[in-house]
Amino acid sequence: MDLITYRRTHKLTQEALADRIGVSQPAYARYEAGQRVPRPAIMARIVQVTGGAVTEADMYRAHVARAAAAGGKEAA
Repeated sequence: MDLITYRRTHKLTQEALADRIGVSQPAYARYEAGQRVPRPAIMARIVQVTGGAVTEADMYRAHVARAAAAGGKEAA
């Protein structure tokens, strides 16, 4: 499951989920948009906070999909 789906399913704002994860809302927004892949420690927190509903693979997929949509101009 991606971060957007998790957040919307649980009726959370970006700010609320960011707070639970321990990052700023702007940082969280970049993860959700696939603009950045979280550092391993943050990724582990996301998996923990979501009860495993969002996995490391989900976050990498979002990032790779965004890079592909941008014409491969971003590093995967």
